[in-house]
Amino acid sequence: MAALLARDPAAHAPLGHPRAVAALLRELREVGARRQVAALLARDPAADASLDQLSDIADLWRGLREAGAEQQAVALMERAAARAPLDNPHAVAVLLRELREAEAEGRVAELLARDPAAHVVFDNPTAVATLLEELRKVGAEEQAAALAERAAARAPLDDPYAVAGLLRELREVGTDQQVTTLTDRFPAAGMFSQFLEAIPADRRVRYRFGRNSDGRPAERWGWEDLD
Repeated sequence: MAALLARDPAAHAPLGHPRAVAALLRELREVGARRQVAALLARDPAADASLDQLSDIADLWRGLREAGAEQQAVALMERAAARAPLDNPHAVAVLLRELREAEAEGRVAELLARDPAAHVVFDNPTAVATLLEELRKVGAEEQAAALAERAAARAPLDDPYAVAGLLRELREVGTDQQVTTLTDRFPAAGMFSQFLEAIPADRRVRYRFGRNSDGRPAERWGWEDLD
């Protein structure tokens, strides 16, 4: 370890990858390499960090705060709120949570002004549900409602567990119509049992014999009707 520190990693490590810089900061602090920590911070990693991955940015932000570099942490979050890509709902949710817990209302407002709900990609229902929850917690009710409407109509249904989480969150922030929009997509995706569990009991009886391709309840049938 002494030999490695003697090579001065703080002066040579690239600063583009925020999660790697955060890990190096923590390790240097763990071994008591205070001069190396100071040297690394003096290079201002917050200014050079890539903004491509918001979850990595959040990791560096925590690392900077743990190291006492509050000004750099604030500068990093200012950059992220103003310029970071918003297509990853999980990453946006992580950034919102970090800003909310730090009581950085101005940065939250700046991020919300970019309307992240309009930019996210719907490839992960769990991530969308997490973003819905964070939007609700920061009081962005209109954006949460808009995201809920888009998610109900467009979220992929290939992971029943993830879809169940999205359904729970829609019931928290969405309308009855948005819940119905999502659940009405279940049968076509092979999720008829989940469809029956999700709908009210009075509707469930109507679908005792299944559901037609047009969405209407199937007519009564028996074994003698099967070919």
